[in-house]
Parts: sequence; structure tokens; C-alpha cells
Amino acid sequence: MERDNPHRFPAPLDNRLRLCASFVRDGTRLADVGTDHAYLPVNLACRGKILSAVACDVRKGPLENARANILRFNVEDKVKTLLSDGLDEVDPDDALDIVMAGMGGELIADIIGRTQWLYDESRRLILQPMTRAGTLRSFLCGSGFRIVREKACLSGRKCYSVMLCVYDGKKRECDHRFEYIGMLGEDDSPEARAYIDMIMSKLKRKINGLRQSGKENEAAYYQDIYNSIDRRED
Repeated sequence: MERDNPHRFPAPLDNRLRLCASFVRDGTRLADVGTDHAYLPVNLACRGKILSAVACDVRKGPLENARANILRFNVEDKVKTLLSDGLDEVDPDDALDIVMAGMGGELIADIIGRTQWLYDESRRLILQPMTRAGTLRSFLCGSGFRIVREKACLSGRKCYSVMLCVYDGKKRECDHRFEYIGMLGEDDSPEARAYIDMIMSKLKRKINGLRQSGKENEAAYYQDIYNSIDRRED
């Protein structure tokens, strides 16, 4: 019998983590890498959405915060903490859905690359890079992972992308357009448009800076990328 929990409903997740949570399968075993306060697994456990969760972090401090939240919301029977560099210490049986959120795209790619049991079509990766999203997309395409869904969200004043990925072993071409905006180029939501506008603004600043430095060849290279993204239907 489930014990009474006076804190049944934790505070709502922010838009970024809420979007990650929406990609998690019901009744799964979850690994949350870089969990920090374990907001995501605690929320999903309180809502009865997951069978179990491992809240992982490479630092002891965040894990102490995670444990406090797990105890506060009385979900220690479903959520456990684990000191782990990426997924190095995680039992594959405890991780059917894997969330990696709030870290750089290069770090996410490195964790996936060294964790061979992720190369399994039964698992789902939910990835939210804070930086270098293009690097991550290129890695996924070249490593046999398919980006099944990709959505954008606004959280605070920033715009983020969340990718749902599965391994199918097929290596794919990753052109510049897909590298920079992924599947969001097929999404006409306000959030996707805001994400694409953010990417284009960054590219434009880079192009202008290169031109001011007299680096016309590099500027032309990024201008081509900009033009490939700027395909807006009337």
C-alpha cells in the first residue's frame, strides 16, 4: 500500500523540464543524468508516470539536494540517487528512458559515445542541450540515432530544443540546415520560430563580425548556412 504523502504534488516543472517529461514513456524505468535537484524524476514519480528512476550526478552536492527532494515527497521507494559520471555507474536495466538535460551538446555526445548499451533500439534518449545543439545533432546522425521528434520551448528569456531519439543503426547525412535547426524547420509553432530566429540572429552576428575582421571566405561560408535556414514560405 502506498504511504500517505503530505507533499503529493511538487511545484510544477519549468517549461524546459516539462517538455522533457512529455517525451518520457508511461511506466518506464528512467535515468536522469545531471539531475541536480531531481525535480524531473520526483515529479514523474509523484504523478505515477514511471516505474522507477535513477537520479544521477557527477557531484555530491547536487545529489544531496536530490535526496532531500526525494525524501520530502516520499518517493524514495521509486527514485534513488547515484554518483556517476554520465551513465558510467548506471545499471542498463534501470534505464529504458534516459534524460540528459541542462548540459552542453558536446558533453551529451561524449556520454552517448562511451555508453555502448545505449545503442539499442528499445531505449529512448530525451536530450536537451544548453549549447552546441548542432554538434549533438551531427553526432546523432553519424552514429545511427534517429531524431524522432524535436520540439522547442521558451523558459525564462531563453529558447531551448528537446530531442527524442532512438537508435536504429542507420547513419544519416546531416546538412547544415539540419545541423542548426533540426526538425524544428518542419514546425510552425511560435516556439520553433523563436528558436530558429535565435539561431539566425547568432549566425548574422557571426557573419558581421567576420566581415568586419576582413575574413570574407569564412563570412561567405556562414552566409551560405544562413541562407539554407532562411527558407520561409509565403
